Formats: sequence, structure tokens, C-alpha cells
Amino acid sequence: MNHTLLTLLANSPEIFGIDLINTPDFGELVLRFTLNLAVVIVIARYLYYAASRRKDYLFSYIMISAVVFLLCFLLNNVKLELGFALGLFAIFGIIRYRTDAISIKEMTFLFIVIGVSVVNALANKKISYAELFFSNLVIITRKVKRLSNTRKSNLLNPTGKLNY
Repeated sequence: MNHTLLTLLANSPEIFGIDLINTPDFGELVLRFTLNLAVVIVIARYLYYAASRRKDYLFSYIMISAVVFLLCFLLNNVKLELGFALGLFAIFGIIRYRTDAISIKEMTFLFIVIGVSVVNALANKKISYAELFFSNLVIITRKVKRLSNTRKSNLLNPTGKLNY
């Protein structure tokens, strides 16, 4: 059974001239998507939700991240690269002005989620996983540092509102 599966994966059949599965590329997609999802969950659940206690954007941040990541990763082979990424930011900027206004804090987290997803998806073979992990870690730790500074300043703020 295992031998048959390995033979099938090694000699991937084609459907209409397209490989049914490209094992190395599929493995890279799963690995990067998992990394991206883990980073976005940390950002959305443990940073955003811990600071705001609002559940209404958690699902949106995770889904926007997944869609942006998959769009960028799958269209990266079409050689759109940086222009495509900037176009995505422009599209989301237009959507922002066509919807109800959201606070600067939510917009900042949305920008972080989109940025992390684009970086994770468009990193090419010249960027190691260590560099990718480090860049994600820097973004998370910068946001943690900012949130901890905000909480300290709120001890002196009599209104109890978070200042961003």
C-alpha cells in the first residue's frame, strides 16, 4: 500500500496537462500556511483580543489572512510578485473607504495581518525559514512591547481607555 502511494506521488498523473500533485510545492504550501496561521492566531487572539476584548474581528483577521496568503502564494508562480502585493494593499484600502469606519487600532491590526500574510506567502527560495520565522517573531514582539507600554500608561489614565 505504502509503495503504491509513494509511486503515485513520485509519478504524479496529469489531468488536462496539469499535475495532480506536486509533492514538494504542496509540502511548502502546507508548511508556510501553518506558519502563517500560527502567527496570525497569536496576533489576533493573544495580542488583539487581549488588548480590546472584542471578538467581532477575530474571525475576520484570520480569514483575511488565509485568503491573502493563498492568493499571494498561489499567484506567486505567475510572476506578479511585488506589484501584486501592492495592488492587494490598494484593494483593501479601497474596501476600507467603502465600509463602515473602524478604529485606527483595528486598521493597524488588519494591516499587520495582511503584511504578515504577504511576507509569508511571497518569500522566495532565497529566504530561509529561519529568516521568515525571525521576521514574524520581530512583528509579534514589537506589538507585544507596544501593548505592554500602553497598559503601563493606562495605569495613569483615569478613563481606562486604551490609547493607540
